[in-house]
Amino acid sequence: MIYLDLALRGGAITVLLLLALLLWRAPISLEGRLSVLALALSESAFLIITAALPLDLHPALHSNLTLIASFTPAAITWLIVTIFLDAPGQRWPWLVASLATSVALYIHEAFPDIYSVCLPMSVILYGALFILSLWSTRDDLVECRCRARPGFAAAIAGLALFLTGGQATGLLQDGSLSLALLQAVGTLAVTLNFAVWLLRPDAHRWPGETSPGISNRLPVQDEFSDPTLIAGLQSAMSAGIWREEGLTIGALAGKIAVPEHRLRRAINQGLGYRNFSSFINQARIEAACAALSDPAQMNATVLEIAYEVGFASVGPFNRAFRAEIGCSPTEYRRSALSRAFTDSEKSSPIAANLH
Repeated sequence: MIYLDLALRGGAITVLLLLALLLWRAPISLEGRLSVLALALSESAFLIITAALPLDLHPALHSNLTLIASFTPAAITWLIVTIFLDAPGQRWPWLVASLATSVALYIHEAFPDIYSVCLPMSVILYGALFILSLWSTRDDLVECRCRARPGFAAAIAGLALFLTGGQATGLLQDGSLSLALLQAVGTLAVTLNFAVWLLRPDAHRWPGETSPGISNRLPVQDEFSDPTLIAGLQSAMSAGIWREEGLTIGALAGKIAVPEHRLRRAINQGLGYRNFSSFINQARIEAACAALSDPAQMNATVLEIAYEVGFASVGPFNRAFRAEIGCSPTEYRRSALSRAFTDSEKSSPIAANLH
């Protein structure tokens, strides 16, 4: 059984490194490539140092592998948020939490007593990632990602949650052969399935794919052709349906009387958007920019304008505005009104000299 464990780990390491090598030259974002590489390296190091048969490694090599392996939670988190969260601003809280978990795991090597803290941190992190993979489906417009979410969540976050949860509850003893075999079998199975999903010849399956200068849109696909649906959608948007607070894709589908899956495909493949919130927020931010730059509305507060364009509070409005425009609503208003007043003064007629 010990040698079976080694064989399974060797297979998993080989697949992980080959996958990272193949994706390194793929037409995806740098973040997507780096996240796969980070997972391949950290998980490979973890498989080496946790083998059922202790390997005779040089102390310096073992120390370095331990350091790399401790960043497995951060690497798993980075890959999941890169694939499923298109807005970079939404990823930072997850990455910070995962780095804290990884640092705690590494410190555990010097202070074994904090192991009781590391495991609960890992369980909470992987549980939250599992929920994220499923919960964010409601805003996702990329069909292949929506279909993959349940299996992806169960495979990557679920496996990690099962193993760490088993250790935390004592069902799986640290250093036991059963735990080692579960780690090896689970990692190899997940890696093979993940490789099949990523390497299919469908551009929309690639993690972190971006177009130059546009982080939340995809190139429009020619195979989607439903001019009636697109026209109805654009008509509803022109009528200001985006102003409704808490508007969901299901509610929008009901208002224009089309199945939700067809509406998702229209917005994604017909108009090029990855997620529903970015599609709605673009119209809202355009209206907000017009209001903020209008001298006639200079006495309206930012909160009032946020409500007017469909946001429930000023916090989400500020984040969406900054992500789209690159500055806060207040900064935008100050700059826009300053230009408006300057242009007004320049265009004012110069009084004639009546000497």
